[in-house]
Amino acid sequence: MGIYFEILDLAIWRILATAFEAATIGGLADWFAVSALFYEIPIPYVRKHTNIIVKNREKLTEGIVDLVTTKWLSPEVLEERLTHIKISEGLLQSLESEENVNKLVGFFAGIFRRISGEIDHPHLVILVQKMLKDKLESSDVAKPFGVWLHGIITEGKHHEFIAIAMDQFSTSIKEPETRAIVLGKLKNALELYASKDWLKKSAVWIGKKTGGIDPDILIDRILDLVLTLLEEIKENPEHPIRKNLENYVLEFASNLESGDEKTLTYVDNLKRNWILNDQTKGMIQKVLVQLKDNMLLQFSSAETPVMQLIKRQLYRFLNELREDDKSRKQIDAWMRTTITHLVTKYHHELGDMVRSSLGKLDDKGIMLQIKDKVGYDLQYIRLNGAVVGGIVGLLIATVRWAIH
Repeated sequence: MGIYFEILDLAIWRILATAFEAATIGGLADWFAVSALFYEIPIPYVRKHTNIIVKNREKLTEGIVDLVTTKWLSPEVLEERLTHIKISEGLLQSLESEENVNKLVGFFAGIFRRISGEIDHPHLVILVQKMLKDKLESSDVAKPFGVWLHGIITEGKHHEFIAIAMDQFSTSIKEPETRAIVLGKLKNALELYASKDWLKKSAVWIGKKTGGIDPDILIDRILDLVLTLLEEIKENPEHPIRKNLENYVLEFASNLESGDEKTLTYVDNLKRNWILNDQTKGMIQKVLVQLKDNMLLQFSSAETPVMQLIKRQLYRFLNELREDDKSRKQIDAWMRTTITHLVTKYHHELGDMVRSSLGKLDDKGIMLQIKDKVGYDLQYIRLNGAVVGGIVGLLIATVRWAIH
């Protein structure tokens, strides 16, 4: 005001006034520019060029995605960065803590428990059965089995087995079911004998009526004789039946050793029928169930023998790895190659993650997030505009004064 009323008529006052006016204009212009980034300014014509972040959201998102995927986190950048990282040393340092070792062992235990839970799956039973079948068919077990069998007999190691077998036979014969089966067979034999002619039928009828033929007494006598015979075979190594049995086994063993075609065919059929038998399938199933239960028990606690063994072996491996520079370098190279391959293969997922994260924000949310990160620094644009405007105004006023 003093300048316009010529109270302050010195040139310096006009120069300062011009600088102040320029600073004000610069500050207001930059304030408008910064505000237009985040908000819509209701000024005709200019309005469509405000609220820039929201209106250009799609371009901004794609620009950020492109910057992240092709510049900051490109496969080349990540690969170069990985070359300077000693991954194995970082892992070894992390596993110096017993807590981390226990976590790793627990992780292994969890994997083993999941595997154990499926070990009795019906498909696995079939797979094991098929593997056994293929293995037996492709393996020559006849000759080794023949040699083993021949040695068992000639060295007298079979006597205990025979004693056990005779005891088992005796136990089976004493079962009521065995008596019922044999009694039925005896009655059928008598009926068949009586049906041959009138004379035999009469003899059987007379025998039953007079008590000369009593199936129950006969069966008890027959079973007693069989039990006595089994006991004799068990107790007498020189028993004729026992000797005949040994000779049959020795002959069978010799045929296996010599490759007798008929014997080998019999063994092949025996192997095939045994493996494909439903009872064998049930036996495999039972073994797998027991294995499953034992494995689940062993991996249920960190104090079980198996878990302690795993922990000891892990410590041993870590100690050896700390002393083996070559192995550490190999691990680093393998991990770099693997990570680089995965990053290259799934690199588009990085862009999709950034795009998805930005897409979850509404217009106001994305604006406020950007403003929260850079808004404070943008305030200096307004200050810089005022300062630069003031300096430019000062220079212009000074030049104009110098000219006039």
